[in-house]
Amino acid sequence: MPPNVENPVHRALSLWRKDATAGSPLAHLRIVQQALAGGAADLRQATNQVLHDALDALEAEMPTHAYLLREHFVKGRPIFAVANEMNISEGVFYKWQRKAIERLTAIVEHRERAAAADLAMSLALRLPAPPYTYLIGVEPHLERLGAVLRTKDAPRLVAIQGIGGIGKTSLAYRLAVQLVLEERTFAEVAWVSAQQQSFHLAGLIREVPEPALNAADLVEALARQLLPADAVPTPFLPDRALPLLQARLATAPSLVVVDNLETLPDVDALLPILRRLAGPSRFLITSRYALSHEPDVYAFTVPELGEADVLRLLRREAEVRNLPDLLGASDEDLRAIYDTVGGNPLALKLVAGQLFLLPLPQVLEALRSARGRRAEALYRYIYWTAWRQLGPDEREVLLTMPLFGQTGADLRSIARACDVQGPRLEAALERLTRLSLVNVNGDLQARRYSIHRLTETWLLQDVVGWENAPQEEL
Repeated sequence: MPPNVENPVHRALSLWRKDATAGSPLAHLRIVQQALAGGAADLRQATNQVLHDALDALEAEMPTHAYLLREHFVKGRPIFAVANEMNISEGVFYKWQRKAIERLTAIVEHRERAAAADLAMSLALRLPAPPYTYLIGVEPHLERLGAVLRTKDAPRLVAIQGIGGIGKTSLAYRLAVQLVLEERTFAEVAWVSAQQQSFHLAGLIREVPEPALNAADLVEALARQLLPADAVPTPFLPDRALPLLQARLATAPSLVVVDNLETLPDVDALLPILRRLAGPSRFLITSRYALSHEPDVYAFTVPELGEADVLRLLRREAEVRNLPDLLGASDEDLRAIYDTVGGNPLALKLVAGQLFLLPLPQVLEALRSARGRRAEALYRYIYWTAWRQLGPDEREVLLTMPLFGQTGADLRSIARACDVQGPRLEAALERLTRLSLVNVNGDLQARRYSIHRLTETWLLQDVVGWENAPQEEL
């Protein structure tokens, strides 16, 4: 009997002499994608190159069996003709063919595993250091965003947006690892950061020495990660590299993460380039600047953690940091942290980190009154860049929001509470939501506007000192 024609390697051999429109049962293999990226004219040629290399390896082990496969599949000779030449019956031919394809399959699988291991190491080197040791409360977000990125018809640009410290980079990192290294949904990954500041839990804000990301920098960073070294133009010219990147991203679907795209100038400069490069490849953007208004961007706003997840995170921090008092704290004590900080993971970790030295009431009071290096640095890191972009109307509306607590308010209620009215109020709320300072929820018939609990704590105290302070004092 003939070998099992459901074997993908057997089916690929049977398509050797077909054109690219016939497809390839081995198209998903990294070694095929590598052959395609390395210069193969199309998927058929790339598949045949992989099979040809595997046949060479088979020939070194089983020359007669390799000859049989080459004569029948590569040269297209009929089975009876090859069997007659080899002085065997057709039954023996099928037996040898089955054995040859089994071994050829093993060779292909071994090379694929080796290529996958090499590529995983290479791709991992493109990613930054993991921004987390654990994740809590993100499972629904990962499921939702993963489904969007896996769907061929999904938007090509996906934005993870939200206030500072809410976990945008952690979500993007986990998605990159899951979709590229674990599931192999995408052939490659690239990671480009536009981050200008980093926050250390000791209360330090570190300025990133590199200048803000521009279009030329983005193209160069992607070219050096995704193109073969000999294909990168020397000297580097973005106009020469861009078509090469387009071709690469079209033939090897990739996940490209652009992290910390924080300001409107960054967005305006880079979105046209991202649109040009996107296609089967997807771009995942993290930003404090909301992109919900962009017509071709799937925008996902990261919510703050709910109370149950906050308690889980605090107890996990207690385990990681060896803080027995925090680990043994009652739910009531932990809720006091939630009532002050809300569900901002960065702020929660800052609180936990101070409890080895200070009592909980003192740590929380420092946050409420914006006293102490850590509290001041936290607020500067999360809010200062956005605050200085606000005009008088926007600041007045934002300072009104704590009146409505965590339930928020509709447009009419906000109008009654401040002097900003009509179109000016709508414009102010639009600006505040784009800067991730105000959240929008509700349904199609009614919208409500609210702020994070940490934002409320900040507005009630610290922002009073920011009203007229020059930037250098902050």
